[in-house]
Amino acid sequence: MKKMLIGLGLLIVFGMIAVVSANPLYVDYTEKYNVSAYVSGDGSTIYSINNITGYITINNTATDINDTLYDVWVAVNISNNITGLTLVYNGTPKGVFIESSAPAYTGLGSADLYIHIPILLPNSYVQYSFGINTSKFGVPILVDEAYSADKIPAGKESNWTVYINISRNTSALPDPNTVVYVNMTKYLSNDSNNYGSEYWTKLNISGVSSTQGTTTLWDGPYFTGAANDSLNWTGVILNNAQNGTIEFNVTGINTYQNRSPIKLKYGFAVITFSYDGTVSGSKICGIYATGMGRINAVKDGPYKNTTTGKYNIWYENATIENTASSYAFNVTRMNLWAINGSDPTNVNPFNSSLLIPGSSHSFTPYTLINPGESWSTGTYNFTFDDVPVVWANCTFTVAEDNITLLNRTVHAYDSEYGSSYIVIEEIYVVGSYLIKVTKHIIPNSDGTYDVYLVVENIGSEKSPYVYVYDLIPNNFNVSNMWVNRSEMLAQHADGDPNNNYTGNKTLSGDYSLSYWWALNSIYPNADGDGDYNDATEINNNQTVVIHYTLNGTGEFKPTDAFLVGIDPKHSLAPSTSPKTVLAGGAVSNNFESLLALASGMIGIGAILRRKTKGKYKNN
Repeated sequence: MKKMLIGLGLLIVFGMIAVVSANPLYVDYTEKYNVSAYVSGDGSTIYSINNITGYITINNTATDINDTLYDVWVAVNISNNITGLTLVYNGTPKGVFIESSAPAYTGLGSADLYIHIPILLPNSYVQYSFGINTSKFGVPILVDEAYSADKIPAGKESNWTVYINISRNTSALPDPNTVVYVNMTKYLSNDSNNYGSEYWTKLNISGVSSTQGTTTLWDGPYFTGAANDSLNWTGVILNNAQNGTIEFNVTGINTYQNRSPIKLKYGFAVITFSYDGTVSGSKICGIYATGMGRINAVKDGPYKNTTTGKYNIWYENATIENTASSYAFNVTRMNLWAINGSDPTNVNPFNSSLLIPGSSHSFTPYTLINPGESWSTGTYNFTFDDVPVVWANCTFTVAEDNITLLNRTVHAYDSEYGSSYIVIEEIYVVGSYLIKVTKHIIPNSDGTYDVYLVVENIGSEKSPYVYVYDLIPNNFNVSNMWVNRSEMLAQHADGDPNNNYTGNKTLSGDYSLSYWWALNSIYPNADGDGDYNDATEINNNQTVVIHYTLNGTGEFKPTDAFLVGIDPKHSLAPSTSPKTVLAGGAVSNNFESLLALASGMIGIGAILRRKTKGKYKNN
């Protein structure tokens, strides 16, 4: 005769969280960051954590009905939360529940709460979420972006270089040594619904260079027209030894026509990221589940007792068989025993008064049985004069190799872009004139310096009158001053045509003297290369060149002369373009003031070579 007791349990209590992959029981705790970054036209980046959400997913990824799990309990600790658990998805045929305690038979330790899933079919999952306090955590991935020009003119083709550096914010990571995996997709856009402006009639990416990963240019969905307007950058790995940096050129034509500068969106970047570990302190503490298995309790007898002559010798054994299709089980305990079954109305296997002496055996095999395999206790005997009932039960754990347990952080998903981490990009566009000033300081063999101030209108409209200013450092003398072309100088000091400047003034401090030049209106569409020998642009009054010679006397500091700048309201940030500055504004009857002063250091080594072409001068 046989008697079977199905008491199978899957008991998993984790002292530490391990990560394995591609296994049927999938328990995942993930923190998802919804982050945005705004790259302003002035070169600054503003980050915002919109929300952080913790997700707990219990997923039976097996496919066979024999891999159904029952009575699933998941112990959870939650920290730094602003909401309780909310059911996101229930893929089971029954309800799921949040409990404050778990039954003792699960063996689960203390936890903040327990998720109870009565039945978890193959190919089904349950997911809960909760809100995390964003004020306690920083943005884990920083995307710093700068442009070679903060202003471009409308009405003509413009080019600027975009520099992007992606780095880890180690203070916001689980560990300073955390390795982060990043991908970026850059979109140019003239769609106002997708971070663009309808003023753009051309946008294109070229000249891509990155320090790591793979880049691909393609025709994206957010710019109207065929162009390489999108860029994929994949396989970027951030660690203690490296960030991810990339630069590329953008070519654009903008039809904005107003005279005042405006910041216009021209696209966005989508950032995806992932890394192991979380920072909120929440975690999965343990899992219990029952599964599909078969246990056989075997009784054989009675056989004759050769000592007494009675038929009271009984044999017993038990076998556990793995009937699942995907799960391997580690058999941790098997119990085999017999009780007095002479009273069929009182057959309680756990009534110790009915236990037959010599029939009870316990085993702790810690044996792995794969699907279709079994483990047996071996055969034992006992003596009993009446009718015994043989019982068996066992416990087993899912084999470690069958568990996928993840503790990770990723970007929040967005249905339109794939990630909610969006870097929004803008650039200043000037719809009229746009003045660029380049200062060249070239040392001569006799210790003097030739200084060239190249004033160009790279905008699309004629400028108003322009005032240009410069400062002379202490212990320097000025000579050989001229303006090319001379008729572009609108006013001479004291009305004397021999004075090739409009005015000067004695100063104190590091600079002894200031000069200024009132220039006539400058025509548009200069190429902006800062060339003081460009005869075509000079003749067309698109470029004006101011020259003078500096000669140091006594103790002087040549570095004080290597400075350039203009009115900050209409200039580039010196950090993005220390040699080139831009200005723009409205045409009026007044002079437009451009101030070449101490706003950024020019590297001396960058301008030590004199141009080989002859100096073009027309008085």
